[in-house]
Amino acid sequence: MRSAGSSTPAGAEFMAATYAPLRALFTDAGYGFVEPPILHAADVFVELAGEDLRRRLFLTAAADGREMALRPDYTIPVCLHHLAGGPARRRAGYAYLGPVFRQRSDEASEFLQAGVESLGRTDRVAADADTLKLALAAVDSLGVRKPILRVGDSALFAALLDGLDLSGPWRRRLARTFGDAPRLRELIARAADGAPQSTAGAPGMSRAAAKRKAAAMLAATGLGTIGGRTADEIADRMVEKAALAAGIGAPPARILGDFLDIVGPPVPALEAVRALFRRNRLDAAKALDTFEARLEAFSARGIDLDSLTFAADFGRRLDYYTGFVFEMHASRRRGARQIVGGGRYDRLVALIGDTGAVPAVGFAIWLDRIGAKQ
Repeated sequence: MRSAGSSTPAGAEFMAATYAPLRALFTDAGYGFVEPPILHAADVFVELAGEDLRRRLFLTAAADGREMALRPDYTIPVCLHHLAGGPARRRAGYAYLGPVFRQRSDEASEFLQAGVESLGRTDRVAADADTLKLALAAVDSLGVRKPILRVGDSALFAALLDGLDLSGPWRRRLARTFGDAPRLRELIARAADGAPQSTAGAPGMSRAAAKRKAAAMLAATGLGTIGGRTADEIADRMVEKAALAAGIGAPPARILGDFLDIVGPPVPALEAVRALFRRNRLDAAKALDTFEARLEAFSARGIDLDSLTFAADFGRRLDYYTGFVFEMHASRRRGARQIVGGGRYDRLVALIGDTGAVPAVGFAIWLDRIGAKQ
């Protein structure tokens, strides 16, 4: 594992001197620096970020046999720190700068990240705008004057799903896939003509019919469960598979495709999204008004809206992200990796601590990529 170079006294001194302006910027913005433990229970990362993350974790075993992992980022450890320090819904701002660990084939597996996490602010639009402004100031302090900045909003896609005539299983599958644009488009294309996603269950199967079929299966085997599933659970799975096999039909697929194709400066993009909802008689007033208010808040903070690119298909494949997301690149060079990733994740604290939703927004900077002029 190649090192980020901060584990020796000389490395620590170099890091302190190099990033002193960044630390001062975060402190002046009201964030307090924290340093959560490097080692955490692995399941907290896997349960929240998914099995895809497991293959990138550095894993070890504790004395009691528990699977442990080196932190792959700071966001979840900072939220754990927040929960340990008092009421979950209290307002707090945390900053960090230190090493994180991920198995990466063509980059160092130990690397430095810096960033902030703002928890408990109920003025979400203002918090989003403050966060983006601070992220821009942060990369400017690191020598990136005009980053390539892309923004998205998963709340708009969620509003679209709510407005379309979709079955529950399809709504959930599409929501889970949002953030992986190629896979999402492929899924919609397959679903447009009802191409089966599974051969189990007949399209349109009612829950009552599924339960009768499940009960008959159990009776035939003489077992109370199959694979640990009860008749009700088997019936639910049959109904889900039947709904997925039925597809979504061409009209919803066309609307979804038209939405995902919207990209450009945020003001005309917003008008295009409004027009799409209006044309298809779909109500998304709350999500649209929030998006517009956020743009106004950006402008009020001196952020040039023409420097942003909105992409309707841009999101994150993590269940806890709930709206505004953004990323920055240092150049438009093909293959350039993001140097900043951020967004709103109001569900994360609740998923960790069963607290109910806690407003949260933040960003992380890949300091090694800035150093490598990514």
